[in-house]
Amino acid sequence: MSINRFMDEVIARGAEAVLPHNLDEEWLERLFIAAKAFLAIAVREEECGEEEEPFGDENSMMLLTSVTELTQSQKSYVPDEADEEVDEGLFFEHLSCYALSVLFEAIRKESEFTFDLPTIETIFDRERLYAIEQDTPVITEILNELVIGKDTENSAEA
Repeated sequence: MSINRFMDEVIARGAEAVLPHNLDEEWLERLFIAAKAFLAIAVREEECGEEEEPFGDENSMMLLTSVTELTQSQKSYVPDEADEEVDEGLFFEHLSCYALSVLFEAIRKESEFTFDLPTIETIFDRERLYAIEQDTPVITEILNELVIGKDTENSAEA
């Protein structure tokens, strides 16, 4: 398994292939691991202000590559054109939305929950993610348990 195989088997098929519900089990699992790690680091940085390096392994590189593929598809990127600078804040938001979408898909596949599946156009839509959490409140508890290991129901009662 490697980033090269991911590029050949997934990225080469285009942006539609990296939507979480289109990934085969192996790639979804690897992106799930990277998404959990990325979101856990983002939460820790928000809480304590210390920066950590979230992209030091192949799974994380696959996550970055997936977000880049989707971002380029949304912008109708043509490789021959002059490279456009991507706003770092916007890319971080895209990365966060994609990571959450990967977690939602893994949860959906392992449960009875049903969610509206994202498209290339909606994958980075925070409102779509917010609506999923509003429609299925227990999903927030599941996410907290996955990402930070906290059971929010018990900690809310404390």
